[in-house]
Amino acid sequence: MHPALQLNDIIYVIFRHVNDPSLSFQPGGNVGQTTLAALARTCQTFHEPALDVLWEDLYFPHPLVYCLPYPSNEWRLEYRTNALTTGDWEVLQKYVPRVRSLTFHAAAPLCRNVLKALRQSPIAQPPLPNLQRLDYRHFMPEDYPLLDIFFVPSLTDLTIEVHPATFPDISFISPLATLCPHLTSFRLFGYGLPHLQTLHCDQLSQAAITFVAWHLSLTELDISIPSGHPYNFSQFLHPTLPRIPPFSRIKSFGMNSIHLTTITAFIKAIQPSPSHLRITTSHALSPENLEEFFGILSNQWRHASLQILQLESSLPGASIDIDTIKPLLRFSNLRELHLLMGNPVRFSDEELATMGASWPGLEVINLNDGDTQVDPSITTLRGLILLVNKCPLLRSAHLAINTNVLEGIEERPTSMVGANDLQHLVLAGTPVENPRAVAFIVSLAFPKVKKIAVGGWRNDERHFGKVNEYLEMFRLVRGGRWIDFVDT
Repeated sequence: MHPALQLNDIIYVIFRHVNDPSLSFQPGGNVGQTTLAALARTCQTFHEPALDVLWEDLYFPHPLVYCLPYPSNEWRLEYRTNALTTGDWEVLQKYVPRVRSLTFHAAAPLCRNVLKALRQSPIAQPPLPNLQRLDYRHFMPEDYPLLDIFFVPSLTDLTIEVHPATFPDISFISPLATLCPHLTSFRLFGYGLPHLQTLHCDQLSQAAITFVAWHLSLTELDISIPSGHPYNFSQFLHPTLPRIPPFSRIKSFGMNSIHLTTITAFIKAIQPSPSHLRITTSHALSPENLEEFFGILSNQWRHASLQILQLESSLPGASIDIDTIKPLLRFSNLRELHLLMGNPVRFSDEELATMGASWPGLEVINLNDGDTQVDPSITTLRGLILLVNKCPLLRSAHLAINTNVLEGIEERPTSMVGANDLQHLVLAGTPVENPRAVAFIVSLAFPKVKKIAVGGWRNDERHFGKVNEYLEMFRLVRGGRWIDFVDT
């Protein structure tokens, strides 16, 4: 024998050419399998490589059944409960570590009986420790929870097809993130999903994103946008219908990616028009990137569509001003604005009033959870009053307010009593020099505010403790319950 044919790696490559891929799972089902079985018995040199190739792609469960001493028909009994013996497992151990790909081609109860037997002692777990690919197209929902014995660290490719006429519980896939850390391809299909309305998922393949982009009933979507691999939306899935833009039916759209520029490019390409947009990034945001993002929103969307905008990034960045967010002022129907960023925001009182005039229906404004991030803030209580005057429906405000600047506020702002709905007020946790004056102004300007919460990471209630005591006193006096305050 030539020396090269004594090297397992070379023999293995040659034998892989001998193997004939086939859907046949019967012994001797194709010439390649018969030849490999014969080669395994030819000599010691050929034995291991031939078995490696022969068992590399396993069509479950027939090859395993035929290795055991029981009649194959016994495995088809509906209520077979016999466990495998130690001797059975010793036989199977010669082959199961060689399995790299597993495909299901059997119906219950045969498949279920073998799965149950592999889960019991003395079978070592997992029974297929080197499995890399699992293709499960077996329409028996009661068998799904039995599959986790095949969820191993080496698994990289998983395909599961469920019965299109049912909507079974597929919670059995929940351990995948822990048990299969190297999984790179996961396909779950079979659902017709004609009435799907909400979908939250990680990064989608091109085929999946195409399906989602023109789904007829989907209205809420949360997805991850990959960096460096832009999606292609040139293929329209419904050629018999008039072509519509992708994601045009999505009303609540959540996008997350590492970089804001990736999301900006995605939005520019698809031009969606949801009423609720949620953006999350893991890198710091520069004022330039933010200005580009807000500009794309304004250029591509109907200004009447966007009602709720949330932008979140925790890493610190350079401060932003009114020029950065100026494109947002065109969205006249904005009801909620949440800018939860590591970028300090610097808006003057007049600029805050301009924002309010642009969004007369604003109900919630949250700028960094009220964290000042820069001391002192240039926004004062006067700016908050001007904002609320422009936005009478405002019920929640998280702002960085410099409460120590009280100039420009009329002594008794009684004209605003009862004229607004502001109830939830979160301000920066900075020292208050005149708590009585601050409480007096807040109680008159915003009579529905019972307590000022402290925002940001410096959540120190001591800064507003005295203010809140005065607020409670003024509230009781206004309600004619002064004696209640005295008693406490």
